[in-house]
Amino acid sequence: MKWDISPEQMHMNAERTIETVRKQLDDIASTPAGDENLETLLQFEEAFASVRETCGPIEFLKYVSTDKNQRDAADEIEKEAQKFVNEMWSRSDLYKVLVRLEPQMDDFDDEEKLLLQRTLEEFRHRGAALEKDKGMEFLEIANNISVLQSEFNRVLNEVTTKVPCTEKELEGVPKQVYEELEVVDDKYQLPLDYPVYFAVIKYAMNPDTRKRMMIAFLQRGGEDNKEKLEDALALRERQCKLLGHSNFAEYEIKRKMAKTPERVQTFLEDLKVKLAPLAEKEMQVMAEMKARDLEIPVNDVKLEPFDLFYYNELILKENYQIDQNEIKEYFPMSTVVQGVLDVYQTVLNLRFEEVEDANIWHEDVREFQVYDKVSGNLMGVFYLDLYPRDGKFKHYAVFNFLDGRVKDGQRLLPITSMVANFQKPSKTQPSLLTHSEVETFFHEFGHLMHVITGKAKFARFGLEGVLPDFIEVPSQMLENWAWKEEVLELLSGHYKNPEKKLPSEVLKKMIEAKLLNVGCFQLRQVFYASIDMLYHTKEVEDTTQAFLNLFKEITKFDLMEDTTPEASFGHIMSSYAAGYYSYLWSKVYAEDLFTKFEKNGFMDEKTGLEYRETILAPGGSRDPDEMVIEFLGRESNNKAFLKSLGIGE
Repeated sequence: MKWDISPEQMHMNAERTIETVRKQLDDIASTPAGDENLETLLQFEEAFASVRETCGPIEFLKYVSTDKNQRDAADEIEKEAQKFVNEMWSRSDLYKVLVRLEPQMDDFDDEEKLLLQRTLEEFRHRGAALEKDKGMEFLEIANNISVLQSEFNRVLNEVTTKVPCTEKELEGVPKQVYEELEVVDDKYQLPLDYPVYFAVIKYAMNPDTRKRMMIAFLQRGGEDNKEKLEDALALRERQCKLLGHSNFAEYEIKRKMAKTPERVQTFLEDLKVKLAPLAEKEMQVMAEMKARDLEIPVNDVKLEPFDLFYYNELILKENYQIDQNEIKEYFPMSTVVQGVLDVYQTVLNLRFEEVEDANIWHEDVREFQVYDKVSGNLMGVFYLDLYPRDGKFKHYAVFNFLDGRVKDGQRLLPITSMVANFQKPSKTQPSLLTHSEVETFFHEFGHLMHVITGKAKFARFGLEGVLPDFIEVPSQMLENWAWKEEVLELLSGHYKNPEKKLPSEVLKKMIEAKLLNVGCFQLRQVFYASIDMLYHTKEVEDTTQAFLNLFKEITKFDLMEDTTPEASFGHIMSSYAAGYYSYLWSKVYAEDLFTKFEKNGFMDEKTGLEYRETILAPGGSRDPDEMVIEFLGRESNNKAFLKSLGIGE
């Protein structure tokens, strides 16, 4: 991929591929009855994969390019490619050919059988089995949803809001966070990028500063995105009804591990009940601290949502002698990156080599090749794009723009990228990570390795082919490494003196404080999963009011009325719609898998290789429960998960 490709060439490449694939699909659809065979399925799969191969890197530019013309073109191509994919899956003529393969399945190998099952399932899920009029309506709805989702997320990528603050108003916030920002009328212009936003709501002593920052953050999508979300919810409701489902959550979850919305809601309700007493005690402690600060009786205190992160940091400092800004000094980006590479190379039996003459889209980006340590074979390529910039994707994610697959007897290697928003280096300091950001790095790098180590024959079983409520399992499991002293030996080194590691007594205090305010923070996750379920199981008149009401009910905090928080909740305008619960659901499996490393050693290569081959390599080509049973030697349970939340034995 040439990253300096012109918008005209981007359009030309995408259009040419779509035209070619459409002709290939027409040929498949015209297969005479009785002539269909395994090759018919493989031709369809390859046609599907070739669209991703061409359009994936082009669409990726929407999220990372510094050239607005490229981003605009990529946005248009993303919409057109998604419309084509919607059209492909809606074609009853293709479905009727491929469904004739079912009697031949006994002659297929296991992965080929699953490929046919998933392919037919996808056709049915996308309306191909509907009668003609309903099928056309379903396709029109799908296309409208695709456009709404693309535009919703484009709005968030392009946010340029700045919150003006004086230095006095920023008292408590580390100077390196804002000292190099633009100044207008003696006020620093604070962007809503994560490194700035979280620093302000964690450390600004002035509550009004924290409030203004949070309001701006919760207003990012605005009324336009609120309208897009509400339109999408209405369309999803009509879409699922066309296929005979009572709600969109039922339509989506039937293909996932959870199977039914009722099972998800029971899971969330059980967690809420277990976490609520913890959160109540935690809020009382924070209320007492706020009463002390304001010099008023505790009964007169009202905790605000912009107090949670601030008092959490204050408790860490006062009760545990942990100062996150001092801890950051032990985690300069260069040391963390090398440490994470070393850990993954050891645990997963891999070797990473940085590409010197890298093919990159921005000067900050780094490119790496991954080799199997034993065979020496090249396994794939990944990129690290770690710092915020204008027009760039604002969250943390992995984009796998080329899935690994077998084509013409040769294995095509995967190419993927971590896109993150850690604090940029300043004139006085390198990029420094908080410990929670180190965890985030481990998490996202876990997704990279899931892509790179995949061995499935078909692109369909790459990262996006993993069941949505299992996809977060490997990443969440690997977050645990950020809490182990032997690992932190590799990850830490003071930016002024790399030989100076994070003191073990500090780590002990961090571990002691690991469950601080776990009730409050995990109830927020329960809330996000619950509002997603509410939107997709009930008719909601006003998405904002529903969001504010449920937030209060679950977390006991009142969000500010003059905000539209749902308008920046990107997950529900993506493949995570009716699926945000996956983060908590996956955590159950993640903590259980980690018990084997706890037993055998965090850096045990034998266990790591077994994990790589059993859990990562299959991608989406095996049933997750079967993989977990094979790795653990037993069925999974939630004991380790509940213990990780402080509510287990």
